[in-house]
Amino acid sequence: MIDSFPVIGNIVDLLSKLPGVGEKTALKYSLWLVEHKEDSKLLSSYLNDLGNKVKLCRKCRNLTLNDDGLCDICKDSSRDGSTVCVVENIENFFAIESSSIYNGMYYILGSSVSSYGVDIHNLGLDFLINRIFQENVREVILVISSTIEGDLITQYIKERLKNSKVDITRIAYGIPVGVNVNFIDRTTLVEAFKSRRAV
Repeated sequence: MIDSFPVIGNIVDLLSKLPGVGEKTALKYSLWLVEHKEDSKLLSSYLNDLGNKVKLCRKCRNLTLNDDGLCDICKDSSRDGSTVCVVENIENFFAIESSSIYNGMYYILGSSVSSYGVDIHNLGLDFLINRIFQENVREVILVISSTIEGDLITQYIKERLKNSKVDITRIAYGIPVGVNVNFIDRTTLVEAFKSRRAV
C-alpha cells in the first residue's frame, strides 16, 4: 500500500535510519506529519537549518552556528583551558554539560567510535595531541566507555603523552563497565568526575 505513496515511503526509509526507530514507528511518525501540516513545515525548516547552518567546531568538534567555526564553549574565556575532557560523541558532551560538574574544554571523538571497531586516524587524535601541547593543557579527562575500542583510544593517548607532564585521568566509581555515559544519572556522573583516577 505504501508503495503507492513514494513521498511517504521515502520519509519512512529515512526515519527508519534513526537509532531506535523501526519501520512501523517511522510510518507512524510520517503519517502524523501528514496530518499536522504546520508542524511538518516547521520541522522541514529546522532540518534545513541543520543541514545548512550547523557545523562542527574546528577545535573540539562540538556543534556551532558561529561563522568563525568555533563553538561557544571554545570561545568562552571563563572556562578552564588547562583541562580537556575527551568524550565519545556529542550526546556524551550534552550529558556532562547539563550536569554542571565540569567547566573546562572538550574534545569530541565523533561517530567513528563504535562497537564495530575504531580507526584511530579518523578520530583526529593527532590534532588533539597537538592541541594539548599548544594550549599547555595540564589534565586530559577521558570519558570513554570501557570497551576494546575505548581502551585502544586510551592506550594511544597515554602513549603519545607519556613523556609529557600532562595528567591523564578517567572518570571512575559508579560507572559500570561498558555502560554509555548518556544513561548515567547526574549524581553518579558527579561522583565519577570527583573520583577520577590516573590512567
